[in-house]
Amino acid sequence: MNMKNIKKVSLLSVLSLAVAIPLTASAAATTDVAPATTDSAAVSQSANTSIDVTTPTTGDHVITPQQTMSVFDTTLSGQTQTSYFSIPANLGYVKLWVRNTGSEAIKFAVHKGSASGSIMSGTDVKIAPGDTFSWISSSAWPTGEFYATYNTSNTKMSGQAYGKLGSSRSEL
Repeated sequence: MNMKNIKKVSLLSVLSLAVAIPLTASAAATTDVAPATTDSAAVSQSANTSIDVTTPTTGDHVITPQQTMSVFDTTLSGQTQTSYFSIPANLGYVKLWVRNTGSEAIKFAVHKGSASGSIMSGTDVKIAPGDTFSWISSSAWPTGEFYATYNTSNTKMSGQAYGKLGSSRSEL
């Protein structure tokens, strides 16, 4: 065989493969494919306008967005300290937490309006050394300004205080 004939045979072989590979791939891709059928009765659906979608009823699974907000995180030291916080609308539930790591009791209270204002019910407590006071309001507090006060008889107060607000008691 001469060089010219070898080139012709090689070119013919390459062309045969170039045509055969796409045909084989196409046949493999369409093997075992069932024809699509449509059922017009299954596709069509009429709207039911008698359902009220705007008013939830008892037993409905209604998701109510809830919100919480940290309002203070205070490191306690010295003899007297105050943590200020404000309650906005829709966040009236209050969680208070105070840990006494010092050697004497801490007198704790939350006042409305000023640091010497009226004391909010349930918050006027003495926390013994090593104890933690944790409390959640049983009902929503009014909007406004509040002051958490901490006092000891000397300058050795030590601990941590934290306040958080929520739109419901269960989320605190």
